[in-house]
Amino acid sequence: MITMNLRKLSIGFLIAILVAISAFPTGNGLPTGITDQNTTDTVIANGCTCHNTNTEATSSVIVNLTLPENFTSGETYTLILNISGGPNDLADGENRGGFFVTASDGELSPTVNDTLVQKPFGFTHLTHTVDGNDYREWTFEWTAPESDDVSVQFVAYGNSVNGADGLQGDYWNKQAITLYGVNAVIEVETHNELSGPQKIIYAFAIIAVTLTVVIIGNRMVTKDQAFEDVLKGYWKSIYPWLTTTDHKYVGIMYICTGFAWFFIGGILGLLIRWQLMEPRIDGEFLTYEEYNSTFTMHGTTMIFMAAMPIIFGFANYLIPLQIGARDLAFPRLNALSYWLLPTGGIVIYMGYFTGGAGDVGWTGYTPYSSGDTATTPGTDFWVAGQIMLGASSTLTAINFLVTMLRMRAPGVTMMRLPLFSWSILITVFLLLLSIPVFTVALILLMADRTFGTLYFNVEAGADPILWQHLFWYFGHPEVYIVILPAFGVLSEIITTFSRRPIFGYTSMVYAMATIGIISFIVYGHHMFTTGADPLFRFIVMLTTMLVAVPTGIKIFNWLATMTGGSIVLKTPMVFALGTVITFTIGGITGIVLASIPIDIALHDGYFVVAHFHYVLVGGTIFAFMGGVYYWYPKMTGKMMNEKLGLLHFTLSFIFFNAAFYPMHNVGLSGMPRRYATYDASLADMNEFISIAAMIFGISQLIFVYNVLYSYKNGEEAGDDPWDGWSLEWTTSSPPPHNSFTEIPTLKIAGEENNE
Repeated sequence: MITMNLRKLSIGFLIAILVAISAFPTGNGLPTGITDQNTTDTVIANGCTCHNTNTEATSSVIVNLTLPENFTSGETYTLILNISGGPNDLADGENRGGFFVTASDGELSPTVNDTLVQKPFGFTHLTHTVDGNDYREWTFEWTAPESDDVSVQFVAYGNSVNGADGLQGDYWNKQAITLYGVNAVIEVETHNELSGPQKIIYAFAIIAVTLTVVIIGNRMVTKDQAFEDVLKGYWKSIYPWLTTTDHKYVGIMYICTGFAWFFIGGILGLLIRWQLMEPRIDGEFLTYEEYNSTFTMHGTTMIFMAAMPIIFGFANYLIPLQIGARDLAFPRLNALSYWLLPTGGIVIYMGYFTGGAGDVGWTGYTPYSSGDTATTPGTDFWVAGQIMLGASSTLTAINFLVTMLRMRAPGVTMMRLPLFSWSILITVFLLLLSIPVFTVALILLMADRTFGTLYFNVEAGADPILWQHLFWYFGHPEVYIVILPAFGVLSEIITTFSRRPIFGYTSMVYAMATIGIISFIVYGHHMFTTGADPLFRFIVMLTTMLVAVPTGIKIFNWLATMTGGSIVLKTPMVFALGTVITFTIGGITGIVLASIPIDIALHDGYFVVAHFHYVLVGGTIFAFMGGVYYWYPKMTGKMMNEKLGLLHFTLSFIFFNAAFYPMHNVGLSGMPRRYATYDASLADMNEFISIAAMIFGISQLIFVYNVLYSYKNGEEAGDDPWDGWSLEWTTSSPPPHNSFTEIPTLKIAGEENNE
């Protein structure tokens, strides 16, 4: 009894000492391993918290236990445990690391004459000695159980410490591995549990299909119809859309497809913000692998499958109308270009159905995308789908270029084109010069992944930086491919609702053309951190800052147009004004990032995320939402609800800025982009950003409701409800099949006053 009491007292005393040491701010980490059963249980339950005030494992520490491929009964195997990462600044000769290993079966033991490893109790636990505390790699033995038709679970805990006084700077992690005997039956799951993103994507697809069926059915079906008539009604409704070559039908399909992908990409963006609501550990909401796939698919969707199709949709619908043409030059090629878009998008998303979506980022950097690290099937689908999207964009650019150069109506000279048409003309030149380069790079990447070629393999003498050159030669013009048409939309709206012609028409054309030219020169600012030549970086920095000149010309011309006009604050104009504000903020932060030392410091931080979204969402998406409100009457013959439109803008503008402006601050505070977690000190700001982003996302449902509601209940628009200047307002709303019933007469703002 006395012995037992002494034992209990000793254990209690030891536990008290351990607690005191762990709580004391200047205490040293324990030099020995786990030597008490109670402490062992605590470690198994909570991890190695004795060396760190943080009770959570740290991903910067990597624990690697080397095991055989399988085991034979009774055999003895030599195992190696290695710890890497964690503190780099170490005190000389002491307290470098420690470990604790458990095995569910068999016997763990030190090797002969090993003074670094000890087995204080039991056969299934092993830890280090006092001398072993000075190492980060240990060798020991494991004797397999008598039966080799079972599996054994190993769990290895590792401490990476700095040898200094106190617990600061010490970290830990663990690794769990299952080892099977040679005769063990490995159970394979017959089902694949869906991840969170997969469930949401599936649900969205089901809802979209259901709504489509209901809407079409509501239009087609009456109570007295037979089933065969119902089917005929469905087919009669769908067939014209499936087979059309009319630029207006194709344009509407582009716009609807683009906004559908926009909402899918928005859902993925909200998943990202939910993950970053707080600094979560792996698997707490999304696993780190799922997070990588989510931000990859978010960026890819928004750039290639949302923004560009929306632009192509408006261009499809409006360009022939604005230049007085019956259709595009190659109508069938136009239809092919469209159908490559949803097909390529579906191919990209096939990764969700085959084991994991692409996880290489929207930039697809090699060697990550070309090597064994990107092992998800979705990466191959991502590459294949991107090639299809590249082909679609190239064919579209050729079609628009021929149409605008060869099919303008008499009297429609180049310098009498609406600015939206000019923006598309410059955009298609950028597409033709950049998209094929990216497509070729994708084909080379596919060859590396599929056929074993070595275009981006370092060991074969290739340079992965080649991919960055090829990508950003396309990638930076791509920014202007999506923003230049937005400038055209703003110019049309501001002119109409200021009731006067654009100030400085010629300078606006030259400014947009100058931006297009400079966009190919400045792509190198995305590569300041790759070790590029200092002279090259200096030239790129200057030319990047030079972009501010033509951009400023456009902004000042818009302001001058409004200053001398009579502004009418309808929903399209309000969106245009909001776009000018948000894009200006994005442009200013772009000039900040053009500075080499600033970019090196902020390159992989959230300051870049804020800048990018201010340009792409605040610039492109806001502008084209204004474009929807502006040209919706022409496309449908109905006016959109003005009150809903103003409510949509108000909520969008407020909560967009509330979500993305603070990202500048968290970026300046050191928060890295592309990470699934972050320092806990930034939790409050990230929670605020996430809540604002959620409200911003939900507010877009007002836009969807307005589009559907107005189609059925909107006021009749008439041919020209806004008193517009360009040729599309001279035909009916919606336009007839051949767009014009007679040869149009170009109406230029201000000319009627000079007659």
